[in-house]
Amino acid sequence: MNQKLHFFYRWHELDDKQFRWAVREFLDNGVDRFVITDVMIKQMLKDSARVQFLHNICKEFHVNFSTMHALCGRDYDLHIPVMERRPQMFKDHEKALEIASEFGVKTYAIHVGAAHYCYDRIPIETLRPLAHETLEKLIPTAEKCGVVLAVENSFEKTNSAKEVLGIVTPFKGCKAVGVCYDTGHANCMASAPGKELSRYEPYFAKCWWDGGVIQEDGAIELLKDWIVTCHIHDNDGYGDLHGMPFDGTINWRELMPKLFSCPRMIDYQTEVVFEEGSNWAGRLLAPSGGYSIRRLVDTFRYLGF
Repeated sequence: MNQKLHFFYRWHELDDKQFRWAVREFLDNGVDRFVITDVMIKQMLKDSARVQFLHNICKEFHVNFSTMHALCGRDYDLHIPVMERRPQMFKDHEKALEIASEFGVKTYAIHVGAAHYCYDRIPIETLRPLAHETLEKLIPTAEKCGVVLAVENSFEKTNSAKEVLGIVTPFKGCKAVGVCYDTGHANCMASAPGKELSRYEPYFAKCWWDGGVIQEDGAIELLKDWIVTCHIHDNDGYGDLHGMPFDGTINWRELMPKLFSCPRMIDYQTEVVFEEGSNWAGRLLAPSGGYSIRRLVDTFRYLGF
């Protein structure tokens, strides 16, 4: 398996015994590199014993948790407008970056943010400068830790590829700033023959309350020179379903060569949701019983990893 590929799993839902079992299952399928999730980081910030536990896992099983999803949500996104919260937010991200450096992490996928725009309806013009300020504050720690702040595109107006490009462009030449390209988010925003705006999942109306959904093609071409990591998953084009590649509508034959040719790419990440049924994003794509680790590994081998 390509050593630049890191596998996402919902480690935080497992007790310590189950955690060790899942690591063994991945190892027996040829996988030894994993993503430290945002929930894992929150646990580590609250309890340093979780940091040592993960170090012990890495040493015992000879595996690497060597890429990281940043702290995220209302309290952690780049553009949070709650001024009394921002100083602690900076400290938490800085501590997370220091933990990242302990594990050899090179990319830190971070969200611009959406909740304050979508639900509080704070104008994007108010939020954008705050995202710039957060990056400026975090760059010195990121540089010290050898980690790239990878700003992620998503499906809300504040996270469009065009908006992400505008946020990172002032930092051109700074090696500590890049982009995390999310394949599923880009697919939600792309147009396609026969694609109907009326079929988007209901939450898109909140994500694009100011003028309606504006579809966006060519996201990878727009962001290519900035991309340092990516989240790889699929969907039907209408919701953020995080399905297995080939279960949705992404043309993987066209996309993968583009991902493999990004000049700054450091690592790649799976971001497939294993569960069956439905969640906040809509009807999930996994079959009865959910996806298996074996199918996940086999699918990504087929993609060229």
